[in-house]
Amino acid sequence: MDFPWTEAATLVRMPAAQKDDEGNELLYEGSLLLMAQKVRAMKPIERRHLKISLLDRIVRPHTFKDGSLAALIDDIPVVG
Repeated sequence: MDFPWTEAATLVRMPAAQKDDEGNELLYEGSLLLMAQKVRAMKPIERRHLKISLLDRIVRPHTFKDGSLAALIDDIPVVG
């Protein structure tokens, strides 16, 4: 899967059962790759209620089911 790893992104934690952006906690800002690396470093329980957004584009939401998000995170390219 080819992802735009260098695009600007934010990582936000959303309170459970929330429908709008009020109460969201901004965790990190940086490249999409950096956001994915931050998520990979978290324990699985800490990954709940996270949202990664690309800042400069309008894209359709994507839902990861079962282990597909964990698999994507595990496949992040190693840098440096």
